[in-house]
Amino acid sequence: MALIVAVAGQKGGVGKSTLAVNLAAEWHARGRRVLLVDADPQGTAATWAEVASELGHSAPAVVSLGDNLRRDVPKLAESHDVVVIDAPGRAGGARQVGALLVADVAVIPCGPSAPDVWALAGSVDVVREVEALRPELRACVVLNRADRSSMAKQARDALAAVGLPVLGRSLGARVAFAEALAAGQGVTSYASGSVAAHELRQLADEIESFAGLSIPEVLCA
Repeated sequence: MALIVAVAGQKGGVGKSTLAVNLAAEWHARGRRVLLVDADPQGTAATWAEVASELGHSAPAVVSLGDNLRRDVPKLAESHDVVVIDAPGRAGGARQVGALLVADVAVIPCGPSAPDVWALAGSVDVVREVEALRPELRACVVLNRADRSSMAKQARDALAAVGLPVLGRSLGARVAFAEALAAGQGVTSYASGSVAAHELRQLADEIESFAGLSIPEVLCA
């Protein structure tokens, strides 16, 4: 049985697609059978996969899906170990709900500014609505594009009040993430020794732990 991770959230511009692509690429690099579902009309993940193919980089399988995520994802998950869904923001509400309805874990990235934290309330509301239907859904917040500034610390303190667990690992505002995306790679392959790669690996590990599964358990399920 695959681990299904939905990278979701109402707010745009907080790095959902970059996070989804890099998580999928990292689990692929670890030898898992990974499916990356591009449910965002912007098609960032699908475009990334095309670039990866053109440049001959090893990448997870990528499929673009629309409003039938609840029907299609469980079928596709049967032949994979990990499924990562790049969900759209507020404008794609039906798809976002569909992604949450099939996910084991919802990962909601949040930027370090006060407006980013304020906007998280809408995402929490959607999660709570889905949890009423699927109490087994586990949702968490990841601080993204953060650094060691006082703003990031204040954001983490404010996030403690949103009602969802905040993962201990965060991602910084690293140029390597954008460069890797443009190169059709995940950051852990593109710049394996970078701080960005280290952060991503640690975050992937923490998400697995948060899901209550280790990768061997996923592979043997």
